[in-house]
Amino acid sequence: MPCGLQCWDASGKLIVDIGDYNTRYLGRTTITMADNVNVVAGSFAGLTAVGSFVVVVSATSSVYYTPANFAARAYDGGFRIFKLSSYTPSVTLILDMYAFL
Repeated sequence: MPCGLQCWDASGKLIVDIGDYNTRYLGRTTITMADNVNVVAGSFAGLTAVGSFVVVVSATSSVYYTPANFAARAYDGGFRIFKLSSYTPSVTLILDMYAFL
């Protein structure tokens, strides 16, 4: 049975149209990036290079970071997180993992 999701805003404009793929939540993990480290890798069962993605949910540090300060990339069996800013104190990240169905 085909499935999907469509959402419209108050003016009737279609803002979400996911008819081709659905996603499955795989789980959550936490990872810490040390001082002056801009890339960190971790393992997570079920992730694939094609068909998975990682979302940075929150960042906790001595300085103000938002999830927008990071990029995430899934690979077979794991992920890499990239810090996009040049100032690099340590930070602890909460990550959610998803797979396309």
